[in-house]
Amino acid sequence: MEKTDEGRVGAASGALGYSDPGILWQRIFDAIEDPVFIQDREGIILRANRATGNLLGVDAEEVVGKPCYAVIHQTPTFIAGCPFVRSKTSRKRERYTLWMFGRWFRVSIDPILHPEHGVIGAIHIITDVSDIKRIDELRSRLASILETSEDAIIGASAEGQVTSLNGAAVVLLGTTPDDAIGLPVSHFVPGPLFKTWEETAQAVGGGRAGRRFESEILRPDGTAHEVSVGISPIRDERSVVSGYSCLIHDLTPQRKAERALVAYVAEAALRMKVPLGGVAHEIGNVAALLDSGHVRPEDAATILRVQKAHLDQILQNLADLDRAVAESAEEIPEAYRCFLSGK
Repeated sequence: MEKTDEGRVGAASGALGYSDPGILWQRIFDAIEDPVFIQDREGIILRANRATGNLLGVDAEEVVGKPCYAVIHQTPTFIAGCPFVRSKTSRKRERYTLWMFGRWFRVSIDPILHPEHGVIGAIHIITDVSDIKRIDELRSRLASILETSEDAIIGASAEGQVTSLNGAAVVLLGTTPDDAIGLPVSHFVPGPLFKTWEETAQAVGGGRAGRRFESEILRPDGTAHEVSVGISPIRDERSVVSGYSCLIHDLTPQRKAERALVAYVAEAALRMKVPLGGVAHEIGNVAALLDSGHVRPEDAATILRVQKAHLDQILQNLADLDRAVAESAEEIPEAYRCFLSGK
């Protein structure tokens, strides 16, 4: 024979060691950590659990028979936009968030429906969401920081698929969030270099600390950017690694500057090597002639003035080179540009 609802409750009571189903029901009701109470169609509280009394600083029985608005809001009637009032019309769950007792709470109203009489009451649930709101606010602030970061930041799943990217990452990858999200990170990495990414991601996923290395990003248009990459684990609330983040610094401007400066140094060395060698040779000869008495001091002075003119020309050549580098389109650091231009 199929058991009735009362029979099932009685069986459950016996299984849990309670002979009275009413006692079992109240024990279950009181075991709920969120304040919960049942109210009739007029908002009168019919039953409240222990957490309700703890929240209000009274015995739970003291709120029974009182209107919900008087207990929660200390008002003479329902507040504007009351979710209980809305639920009687919508016949579905209604909720709102409010500040009370120095914390944020989410109030949910689940209407109790009768097949003939419609809404005959409701279950009123109050959940402390202060910690959740703080986390949301922190996430919002972090999102703002990440979005304004000059470095590209890419979030990836444990399987290596792109899950998020900031504005700088959109620019670096040369794509859009809609096109990038869901693609494997390897889509933007030259094949020969992806092994390093994969090995680092696996190491991070295995619990090791984040690592940094140099690599390249390959954009859809075929251009490559030299980058410095840091991969760090993303952990969920269980402290289990659920993915990883990539902090990518574009090294392309730096590498261009390095190449420009190396070219400058090489050009400067070439411009100075032969002329300075000749000047040094001539000054050595003059010194030897003076020591041997084969040349008069005034003749030596004339020769030295000629060599000084050569040195002046070398300095002028270097100044012209400095100016040409400073005015070039090469992306050299501004500090070097100012130095070379004499500003």
